[in-house]
Amino acid sequence: MSQHTLQQTPVRNGRDRQVGFARLVAFEVRKLVDTRSSLAIFAVLAVIAVALVVGLAVVGSGQGTPVTFASLAGSIGLFTALAMPLIGILGMTSDTAYRTTLVYYPLLRGRTAQFWAKVLAAAVLALALQVFVFLLSAVVAAALAGAVAGPGAAGAFDGVGQELATGLASCVLSTMFGVALAAAIRRTALAIVAVILVSLVGNGLILTLLPDASGYFSTITALGALIGGPDAPTALEVASSLTLWYLIPLGIGWWITEKSEA
Repeated sequence: MSQHTLQQTPVRNGRDRQVGFARLVAFEVRKLVDTRSSLAIFAVLAVIAVALVVGLAVVGSGQGTPVTFASLAGSIGLFTALAMPLIGILGMTSDTAYRTTLVYYPLLRGRTAQFWAKVLAAAVLALALQVFVFLLSAVVAAALAGAVAGPGAAGAFDGVGQELATGLASCVLSTMFGVALAAAIRRTALAIVAVILVSLVGNGLILTLLPDASGYFSTITALGALIGGPDAPTALEVASSLTLWYLIPLGIGWWITEKSEA
């Protein structure tokens, strides 16, 4: 037996097989869109968005109201408030319910990377859906403007920059709200129920019971700051709301991810 035969195969260092963060984010995005159930959910959300935009355009044109990009993209706030948190929930609980995270934990430098990869993957897909809504609103607004007053119709895209900025920021905030609650709750169904109850019932109760301090405890304080106006919340109210509904649940979720068995 030769000396070359007796040479041991070099053992790969654990560092050599660790997954990079960008690849981990791509993996989390793929997990979100790689099943029939998740594809069905995204298809339903896309159909709802189409129905809302087209329905608003039909109603507005029937009433003689100018149909612009800003009016279409800015009139589906409830869709954003409910659809984007759902994407965040799915992204954060895609595998914790089935306890499959132990399969790739050994490939990571730590669980923190996997946790934040889920957060970023949910934001990426939510922004993709929001961009789809923007494109759809632009096509419908341009088509109606051309049909009513010719290709040079003015005003169809007035305020588009402000609407894009507000819409993207609202999308991220709504998505992170679902991500934060799902990170702490760690169960898809319970997180969805919690988001719906807090969004549709909790904010109303807070406004009724604490009218003078509702800005400190409401989930939509940051969204109100984006809209602006004379009744816009103060910076302290925004900081309090973000801490209560975003930072604390995310911190709890991160701690559970680091300390749990799966």
